[in-house]
Amino acid sequence: MSVVVKRDQRRKWVVVRVTGELTLAEILKLIHTARADIEYRMWPMLFDARAATTAVTEQEIEQAVEVVRQATLKEGVRGAVAIVADDDQLYSRTLLYETRCAEIGVRLIRVFRQADDAMRWLEIMSAARHFG
Repeated sequence: MSVVVKRDQRRKWVVVRVTGELTLAEILKLIHTARADIEYRMWPMLFDARAATTAVTEQEIEQAVEVVRQATLKEGVRGAVAIVADDDQLYSRTLLYETRCAEIGVRLIRVFRQADDAMRWLEIMSAARHFG
């Protein structure tokens, strides 16, 4: 498994590229670190997992959602997240993550099959945040 986090200074996006099998430990580490610095907290995140798979369970997704809930309570809302997943199992789990996060009030996470759709949505969300 490889999780590479880059900060696109031009776009002001956090870009995450995931390859191999994504585990709960890596998801939790990413939630805690990718936008921990206040400078990056509101930057949109593109989570590109087109080269990834997962064996994460529904219960583990619930654990990740709880970490998001705690982070939101402690640090406030973060910028939008577009997740791109083409593996059926990973897509299913990330859709569950999106849904459960929305249920706790975090409504800035969307899951996509196509990277172009994800990037278009992030561009819209990036533009919209300047008018909020």
